[in-house]
Amino acid sequence: MLNKNITILIACFAILVLAGCGDEKSEANIAVPEKALEIIVSKVEPVILEDTLVLPAHTEPDKDVCISSESTGTVIWLGVKEGDWVKKGAIIARLDSASSGARFDKAKAVKNLASEQLRRRRELLEKGVLAQEEFDQMEAELASSEASLKEMLVNVEYGVVRAPIAGIINKRYVDRGERLTAGAKVVDIVDPSIIRATINVPEMDIPYISKGQEVTVSVDAIPGKSQKGIVDFVSFKANEASKTFQVRVLVDNEDGFIRAGMLARVSLLRRALTDAITTPLFAIINQGGERILYVEENGIARARTIKIGIIENDRAQVLEGLNIGDNLIVAGHTMVEDGMLVVVQ
Repeated sequence: MLNKNITILIACFAILVLAGCGDEKSEANIAVPEKALEIIVSKVEPVILEDTLVLPAHTEPDKDVCISSESTGTVIWLGVKEGDWVKKGAIIARLDSASSGARFDKAKAVKNLASEQLRRRRELLEKGVLAQEEFDQMEAELASSEASLKEMLVNVEYGVVRAPIAGIINKRYVDRGERLTAGAKVVDIVDPSIIRATINVPEMDIPYISKGQEVTVSVDAIPGKSQKGIVDFVSFKANEASKTFQVRVLVDNEDGFIRAGMLARVSLLRRALTDAITTPLFAIINQGGERILYVEENGIARARTIKIGIIENDRAQVLEGLNIGDNLIVAGHTMVEDGMLVVVQ
């Protein structure tokens, strides 16, 4: 009887142990629900995207003239200093031209005498006292004296240095009392009202640029400010070394915004794309050499391999891999994986 009871107890204990093991096994097989990651999405909509080319430019005045002396002489008067504004035709300096002046006075006296003699000969001709041939000879002498007078006037004028353009005296090379030879530099005059910005454009971009096209010009020295410019010239021949084409832009600079020699940047609009599909640059993930975006589809994150086109500021055009109406993940995209459960905030 005792042995029978012990056998029953052992059997019950075995049943309990097996039952307990079964509960642990069943609990281990229960799937724990995956926690969904919170994300923020942006609905993909078509936008207008501007394809802009930005190139560095060298700036210089459109009018920059170095004035030289046209005769030999001593500077007896100098009427400008560096920084002065002069009008076109203003007298810059005078040279000692005493010898030229004396010859001019002599030529003027000869011309006046010939003019008076011709007047008297005309009276005699009208009275029939003077032959026509003698009158014609006197008339020719008057014409010759007038030509000599004009020549002397030019020689005297050579002693006067005038401004061929309006502008600022940027540099003065001479002082009063200095002896000059013909061709010696006197002053540099710069007209800063129009600035010329020169850029070198790659051959692939030349088809998008034409004369008269409006551009935007900014300078590194004054951030946040820009001026409008007009394409004035597009080279028809490429540079042999760089294979770029020179393009000249004229900028209205009445307010002195740009000083010659400043480093500038010229922005040219190549084209405007309508109905472009774009993404913020920060949403793009580089993964194994591929560009990846994540979109939300029915509560699941899906990876999309994309191909990008042009870039404008902080956005990029997506040529392949993204469609209008997609829910693009723009926050939490660095923490998701393809197929992960997500919930939109």
